[in-house]
Amino acid sequence: MRKLALSAVLSLSAAAYGADLRPVSDPKLIARVFPSAAKVRLVNVWATWCAPCVAEMADLRAVDDAFGTELAIIGVSLDDMIPDTKPVQVKTFLDKQKVAWPNIYYTGNPDALGDHYDFDGQIPLTILYDARGKELWRTQGTIKKDDMIAHVREIVRRTK
Repeated sequence: MRKLALSAVLSLSAAAYGADLRPVSDPKLIARVFPSAAKVRLVNVWATWCAPCVAEMADLRAVDDAFGTELAIIGVSLDDMIPDTKPVQVKTFLDKQKVAWPNIYYTGNPDALGDHYDFDGQIPLTILYDARGKELWRTQGTIKKDDMIAHVREIVRRTK
């Protein structure tokens, strides 16, 4: 009976996160996932096969937790670029990482995504935008939690 109860608790806690993973093939549609009221928006381009991307998930969670509704985050997974990777694998990863923000399972042309975000494909890539889509800050490579929080805090302060 104890095993059954523990199993039910673990299932409920994993379901509580229920990662939001949406397939998108047009990079221009990614910004539509942000809540319209979001004043500061963060896009993080990543993949489960990218060790630095996986390593920064806890820091991104800390940034998300630090700002609540003042910051909206969207992840853009490039896992579809690897043959035989399925969205369910990415969703399982996001659930295990307790990721609460929406993620895009990007299925479009990689060059179109690179052109849209002005990057060469090196991930992770993190970009901060204002509500109108103006880029405010970016970093290519793993974020540093304290620096990221400081950048977001300054941008949030300026948008008030």
